[in-house]
Amino acid sequence: MPPDLTELIAHDHQMITGLLATLEDPARADRFPLAHRLLDELATHTAAELQILYPALRDIVPGGVEMANRGQTDHDTLRPVLVALEQAHPDDSAFEDVVRGVAAAVAGHVPLVENEFLPALEAVVGVGTMRELGAVYASLKDNLPSGLDALPGSAPGPRFTPG
Repeated sequence: MPPDLTELIAHDHQMITGLLATLEDPARADRFPLAHRLLDELATHTAAELQILYPALRDIVPGGVEMANRGQTDHDTLRPVLVALEQAHPDDSAFEDVVRGVAAAVAGHVPLVENEFLPALEAVVGVGTMRELGAVYASLKDNLPSGLDALPGSAPGPRFTPG
């Protein structure tokens, strides 16, 4: 059975957290490519959440507008940190601060999404729709450009209606 939206987002969160943990080791020689892999993962994950999860919350879940707005705020505060990560190099004195900023943003975001947003959405739409949303999420991520180019502009995402 294909993974549902919750499984895919949780997997992304685990991958991102793992990359952050790896980047914390200053002795690693591969920190520059790891930082750019982290940037790619965060950017595509962010873009997919912004285009799939938050519109679904807004359009379907009672109280979902407020949830989606909180999630959007998380991502809005992450964007300048991602820009700083793209411009940083492990040899720069600011690199460690940038990585810590990304880690703090992720640490605040993950529990909100996994413990509040996704359960609220699944409670309304059910397991079948969560699988369908997972397929859309995966397809979107697979087709996004890398780096900051993956992040959407200010255009609104799709509208979902209860099935």
